Amino acid sequence: MKRILFFLILAWFLGSAHAQTNLEALMAARGEYFFSLPVQYREEAAQLTRLCSIDKMEGNLLICYANEEQYQQLLAKGYRPTLLTPPSMLEHYTMWDGTDREAYDWDAYPTYEAYQDMMKRYAEDYPERCTYIDLGTLASGRKLMFCRINNGHPDGKPKFLYTSTMHGDELTGMMLMLRLIDELCTSNDPRILELIDQLDIFISPCTNPDGTYYGGNSTVFGARRNNANNADLNRNYPDFDNGPHPDGKEYQPETLLMMELAEQYPFTMAANFHGGSEVLNYPWDTYQPLHPDDEWWQLVCHEYADQTHEHDTLYMSIYDNGIVNGYVWYPIYGSRQDYMNYYAQCREVTIECSTAYTPNPSLMPMYWIYNHESMLRYMEQCLNGIHGIVTDSVTSLPLEAEVTILNHDHHGSAVSSHLPVGDYHRPVKGGTYEVMYSREGYYPKTFTLTVADGETLVQDVQLVPVGYGIDEFGPTKQTYSITNLMGQIVQSGILNAGTQEIIVSALPRGVYLITIGSATQKIVLE
Repeated sequence: MKRILFFLILAWFLGSAHAQTNLEALMAARGEYFFSLPVQYREEAAQLTRLCSIDKMEGNLLICYANEEQYQQLLAKGYRPTLLTPPSMLEHYTMWDGTDREAYDWDAYPTYEAYQDMMKRYAEDYPERCTYIDLGTLASGRKLMFCRINNGHPDGKPKFLYTSTMHGDELTGMMLMLRLIDELCTSNDPRILELIDQLDIFISPCTNPDGTYYGGNSTVFGARRNNANNADLNRNYPDFDNGPHPDGKEYQPETLLMMELAEQYPFTMAANFHGGSEVLNYPWDTYQPLHPDDEWWQLVCHEYADQTHEHDTLYMSIYDNGIVNGYVWYPIYGSRQDYMNYYAQCREVTIECSTAYTPNPSLMPMYWIYNHESMLRYMEQCLNGIHGIVTDSVTSLPLEAEVTILNHDHHGSAVSSHLPVGDYHRPVKGGTYEVMYSREGYYPKTFTLTVADGETLVQDVQLVPVGYGIDEFGPTKQTYSITNLMGQIVQSGILNAGTQEIIVSALPRGVYLITIGSATQKIVLE
């Protein structure tokens, strides 16, 4: 009996070793490794996140991806990952080639050509609502495509961004985004029409087409997480706490295109859809201290997750009933979420919308039911909070000005008004706030504003040019502001006469410029 058991164990071991060898050869050919890795203590994840792309943490087990260089570094440090079959290679799926559009029931993944045709056709068929944006063409010839949806008059309205599938094998969000575009273009439901009237909406279903169609334009079998250059796009953004290139790579074409988009269009809110888990991951990913709007983040994330529970109480139920702080889950550096929140004045969240990375597409109608109402409510949150227009009191011309909640805003959470209208949009948790409006060459103004959750407060402001009229603060008060080296205000306030101390403990280490009145000097925080 012992002899039989020995041979059974030996056969299992040899079979397991053979399977691992085959997987290693497969992944070496793909340039991407998918594996599990146990850790002894949670803090180890903070070290491993610099060696590979942690995708999720289940107890003390990490599920990770790595390119060839990262994988060899792990092995050299003594780690022994257990290789797993790539999620996109578990099953072949029949693709939709774009024919017989009327019969398509959102239950098959589109080929690349079908996907591109859909994006263009929405703009062609519904020009009064939809504009096609070709953000850029990759070396492969594939494009980063957006549909921009509004009522034809977008100026002065909050800009909203939905994107998905920056990890090419995470496909549930791609299907949700395509179907949402379809609804926004075709539906005459009053709620949909209100969204189109009140928002300027940008949607890109797939922001890593080279990863999604790595196996060819006619299949998603073999899709991989990374882009064509073996880079994880969600580790490739500037990081305010870990430097401009936390992954050690140059900015990828997809990254540069998205940063250009964020610079061109000042988005108020955004969400980026991923797969591999079912949870809303809110800022920060890179930094343990809480985001200034942490209470607001918990409010809107719970609203999203709670609504999905109307359809399935187990869906989005992990951690804090479907939501988790990114750093608490596991730290990552160079995420797009942190970039958008810190550098782009945008409230962006990461929505992990399916445990399976590349689910059977027959499940897509189910995921639509789960997420549909939540997606609409998240968009509607863009209309809540404090909004208004900032103008010159003399000329009535619109101004670009800083809008700062005193004793609250830091780490890029302040917003700005934007031309051509001078409009600003500040989602915020219900409460009473001291809000300062400031621009160089103008006297700042401060208002005490009270807003409730789910409420819209409009506060228009006229700023008086310096030298015209009387400084509303009089001779006893003056303002200060602290900017980073990118020129962004990270902290500001009002000083009473004689005040010498400005508390900067909430700021991360780095070099800043502090301006008090007309005097500016450099400070270094270590």
